[in-house]
Amino acid sequence: MYIFKYPLLSFLLLFIFTSNTFAQSIETGWIDNPNHPPVQVNLQLTGQSNPEEKTVNALLNVNLEGDWKTYWRSPGEGGVAPKFKWPENSTNIKAVDWSWPTPKRYPFLGVDTVGYKGKLHIPIAITVEDPTKPSHLQGILTIASCTSICVLTDYNIDLTFDMPTLESNDEIAFAYAQAMSSVPILVDQNAIDTQKNNVNITQFVTSWDQLNQQVVVQVSNKIGWKSPDLFIDSFDPELGDVFFSKPEISVSDKQLTAIFNATSWADDVNLDKANVNITLVDNNVAVELPSTLGNQVIEQSSESIVYIFFVAMLGGLILNIMPCVLPVLGMKLSSVLGVDSSQRSQIRMQFLASSAGILTSFWMLASFLLVLKFSGEALGWGIQFQNPYFIAVMVVITGVFAANMLGIFEIQLPSSMQTWLATTGGNSYVGHYLQGMFATLLATPCSAPFLGTAVAFALGASPWELFAIFTALGLGMALPWLLIAAFPSIASLMPKPGNWMGTVKNFFALLILVTCLWLVSLLSSFIGELYTGIIALVILLVFAVLIIKKYGIRAFGIAFSVLLIITAIGFIIMSLTSSNSLKDEIVWTPLDSQVIEQSIAEGKVVFVDVTADWCVTCKANKVGVLLQDPVYSALQESDVVTMKGDWTVRSDSVTAYLQSFGRYGVPFNIVYGPAAPNGIELSTILNNDDVLNALKKAKGQ
Repeated sequence: MYIFKYPLLSFLLLFIFTSNTFAQSIETGWIDNPNHPPVQVNLQLTGQSNPEEKTVNALLNVNLEGDWKTYWRSPGEGGVAPKFKWPENSTNIKAVDWSWPTPKRYPFLGVDTVGYKGKLHIPIAITVEDPTKPSHLQGILTIASCTSICVLTDYNIDLTFDMPTLESNDEIAFAYAQAMSSVPILVDQNAIDTQKNNVNITQFVTSWDQLNQQVVVQVSNKIGWKSPDLFIDSFDPELGDVFFSKPEISVSDKQLTAIFNATSWADDVNLDKANVNITLVDNNVAVELPSTLGNQVIEQSSESIVYIFFVAMLGGLILNIMPCVLPVLGMKLSSVLGVDSSQRSQIRMQFLASSAGILTSFWMLASFLLVLKFSGEALGWGIQFQNPYFIAVMVVITGVFAANMLGIFEIQLPSSMQTWLATTGGNSYVGHYLQGMFATLLATPCSAPFLGTAVAFALGASPWELFAIFTALGLGMALPWLLIAAFPSIASLMPKPGNWMGTVKNFFALLILVTCLWLVSLLSSFIGELYTGIIALVILLVFAVLIIKKYGIRAFGIAFSVLLIITAIGFIIMSLTSSNSLKDEIVWTPLDSQVIEQSIAEGKVVFVDVTADWCVTCKANKVGVLLQDPVYSALQESDVVTMKGDWTVRSDSVTAYLQSFGRYGVPFNIVYGPAAPNGIELSTILNNDDVLNALKKAKGQ
């Protein structure tokens, strides 16, 4: 009775009650299967409908914990696509159509699968028979989810709704709109031919090569390409189970050519006149291009491999000035100082031997990466530094080289082997050959400009292209030494031999010792700082004892002083380059794709830094750009999330993340945001303007 004394209050209470009723969402709630808890599903109605088309919008949410993944509509050779079947006891339901978000590749044990991880949102259109009658959707949703094992799980879907009384739920409708934005845009051939499309596609043609069992796709984009990927699938039941490989992609100017190998469990495949869908993904672009495969010949440009070959040579050449290779160049210089300028043929042979060593190492790296590629293991430039045993071997080698250059000991070979070496050019040639191989191994932690482009192309290309690119890298790095081999008179420009040569040689030996200690520091990620410090101290004590025993306490004092000077110079250089650097107070969160998606949904910008302790270029980027204003302050703004992917030690998740962008080495930096949900990739060598512009663009400013 008290309420009715106040009509306005009664009206407000009634409005609130009825509003809450209308706001209630129609959904199944989260459904899980006790036999497989890592996966949960939820089907929600947005409340939005189209009476003319008799459709109701719905959103299927799938929550995948940890490294569990599920699959796209065309999952690849090792997966099963999600399926939904409803029996006859569903009433007034005509069709359930899915709109598939852009997928990613997940290679595993040599099999390339296509799908999703984390939180997946799939837009669905439910078509009813009669929009004036109530509808009951009941069926079984089957989802395959995999890590190192695969599980096929069923979920009971049961949902009742009445189309005329549906009210829009703003929260679910917004999530549905976001999910639709991740679905590739359908572009038909007519829009491409008339250039009446807003995705910049100006040419699209496909062809079926029956002889080589390949699908060839050629697409032109008037704004060019950055890091494209393509997926192909077909719904033609007559084709049976046809599997398409990861495409070999080449880009020439603004034209992209992709080649898919087609295989089947049965006999040869025949895709002539087959209807297929090509899903193309690039930076901020995702389109679906339907096509009928013909047998016309598509001209494939060879400019891309030639271009990449020269890019690789330039990247190899730049490696010579990277700090990783500096100590070995010192060793090389000391060997030249010991040769009289009149002995041009010997100088030529020494530098040719070193060049052969460089090329041999690059071919060995190519072979090693090719084996990993076929086995499905992680690929990347410098991945051997993720192995503590490799680092330990490099520590021993650099320590032995330093001790040998200091004259602490000399390796004595059996007389028969010494005679064989003398008759085949002398042991100096073997030593120079090993120097070249050693220089290549030390160069791998450095990502020089142009190197990342060449390596990414090589690791995603065919075996012969991989060897061609790594040969170009080797030739580029060996180019200065080949130049001296071709013109030995360059050595005559060096000062005349004298007592000073021993001093220079010892200086370079101490540089090698510093490199040895740097390699020891890399072990801290594997064995801890305490044991790393003990190993470094033991190495220094061993060298101190050997030097005192060989040359006396005075020589040890000189060597110790020079080592301190070298270390001090290094610290001075570091302090000069980082004099304006601020203390690293940036809060770095571990790389997590789910957090990236959540942050973008909240309107935030995400800056991702994939790095490694052994990566010299990564440290240069950090000191020279990330810890310098204005970038440093920009990264600490409240709407910016800073995320780090640590590749110091082996990480399958970080490797998969890199490979999803066609990258196979560090550093790698990318910026996400509401205006750039697919990310804006940055160059290998960072600069302030690029980082700031990417942050602004990602925010939509």
